Amino acid sequence: MAEDASGSGGASDDPEGEALGRLVPAALRERLRGRPLLVQRPVWGRRHGRHPAARAGVGHDFRDHRAYVPGDDPRRLDWRAVARRDRLVLRRTESEDELSITLLLDAGAGMDYGEGPSHKLRYARAVAGGLSWLALRQGDPVGLAMGRQQTVDASLARPRSGRERLSALAHRMIEAQPRGRCPWGPLMSAVAPRLPRRSLLVLLSDLLDPGTTEGDADEVLDELLRGLAQLRARQHEVVIVQTLHPDELDFPWNERGMLRFEDLRGLRAPLEGPGRNLRESYLQRLGEHLGRLDERCEAEGLLLLRMPTGIPVEDAFMQLLARLAGQPVEAEAGAEVGA
Repeated sequence: MAEDASGSGGASDDPEGEALGRLVPAALRERLRGRPLLVQRPVWGRRHGRHPAARAGVGHDFRDHRAYVPGDDPRRLDWRAVARRDRLVLRRTESEDELSITLLLDAGAGMDYGEGPSHKLRYARAVAGGLSWLALRQGDPVGLAMGRQQTVDASLARPRSGRERLSALAHRMIEAQPRGRCPWGPLMSAVAPRLPRRSLLVLLSDLLDPGTTEGDADEVLDELLRGLAQLRARQHEVVIVQTLHPDELDFPWNERGMLRFEDLRGLRAPLEGPGRNLRESYLQRLGEHLGRLDERCEAEGLLLLRMPTGIPVEDAFMQLLARLAGQPVEAEAGAEVGA
């Protein structure tokens, strides 16, 4: 069962602080303080601002100010405004589009595996919460849609900003306990019309068995990837965060005796057999599945980040930020996020 809290000591008198404390572990919050969310992908280019957009003719028209955060170009500081406000602020122009983020969260029963920080859904929520906090802190709107129990929750799918947004997102994610399966087709259909122009879409799931019946997992996955590729063709950026428990990657049950495995979603018949035989078959099929997913994402221009939940989420998140910013990733030993 997923836990409500993702760390201790995060509650505060303000709703945003309380929501952040429940969703994002303290170690990750500490690593994110003062950090910007930088996205340097082809859609935004490399010429202007934090999230540049190709809009001719309005590149120097003043739009507004926003607070300076470490990582910003100090040449964009508005020193007259700094003198008036006694704090560092940046001048934003019409050529600097806000970054609109939409999160797609798999809250199906397949994500209900692991204990403590390695719980798959809890881990995915921490990543989603960290992205939301960074984006909202710099004025970028965030949307959220979830799939569970064969139903779609798209009530917060349209990206919004504002002081109450983080609290609303956090409460919705925490209240959704993992049940049933994530209906990817309806979820994509609900989200696609709500995406603002040139959005960043972040999908968080294990993507191990997205099917609904025996034998259709590949078909459902293909349909999902085709839908994501269509969004990519419409100038959206797509990032897939695949959260996998170490048990799912290593299959540590290597006993000679008989073992029985049950589908957390209740869609598959129980699997029984000698542990050693099951392990060999499982690891072979897993390797084929992950290899196929890697190839499809590379071919479609989708950024895939595989996050084993045995890695501290703060380390994995730093690598995610580096990949989004187009920076080289320097992983610590034992803390490498796969692509």
